[in-house]
Amino acid sequence: MNDPAPRLPGGANLPPGIEPWCRTLRGEQAWRLSSPGGEVALETWRALRQRHPRTGLWPVVLGGDPATIDQLTWRVDILAEDKPGIPVLDEVPPAPELFVTWMGDPAEDDYLNDVPRHLAKLEADQDAIRTRLAARPDADAVRAVAPPTVQIALVPAAAGWEVPALLAWAGAERDDIGGGEHLSVLYFWHEAYGADLVSLGLDTLECLVDRPPEDARGAFELAVQHYAYCPALMDNLVPAMGALAATLFGRHWLFDWH
Repeated sequence: MNDPAPRLPGGANLPPGIEPWCRTLRGEQAWRLSSPGGEVALETWRALRQRHPRTGLWPVVLGGDPATIDQLTWRVDILAEDKPGIPVLDEVPPAPELFVTWMGDPAEDDYLNDVPRHLAKLEADQDAIRTRLAARPDADAVRAVAPPTVQIALVPAAAGWEVPALLAWAGAERDDIGGGEHLSVLYFWHEAYGADLVSLGLDTLECLVDRPPEDARGAFELAVQHYAYCPALMDNLVPAMGALAATLFGRHWLFDWH
């Protein structure tokens, strides 16, 4: 007997262009589709994100490199064979505790020692920075939509903060950050700032944010959290804590553990 044609959650037929991708660590089917890059990809992501309450499928842009997608697929397919599941929020340390653990001794960190010196400058410049970043289109900021054609995954998840754990994402493993830690931190930022996962690469993660910090002090507090979560930001994105804090007045967050 032939296997029945795959269907989306709820029994709906597959829309044109959507195909099965991999199984998550819960053993559930994830899907993917191809999209033109740029603003078209981001509008597709937004449309799929809007349907998430009905479909239960969270969209994630995987970029345009087939090798990246193959590596993501290979890892999660192997681990999903045992269907180990993922932690629930009550089983992982709260994000504020993780930030403190990751920071170590702030007095010994040169980047943190820069904070008082840069705070006054950011307070003076914050209105101009916020205005400039608000005018930047999201499609110009999100790196994963830059290729001419991209893949968008649809992952059965309660929200975007579950997705790195569900996909056994290894991008931050060199800093001993795994699925449970991503779950805790991304949930915390979703609740505090309306941050939603928009893309995953091999070692990059991007979010779009509904409620960026409102003042320079709040931006610095958030920048310290970002630095604790992804110390490589100071090598890959900005030269100082003040520069990182300035980027957080915008809607786009980038984490790069490369």
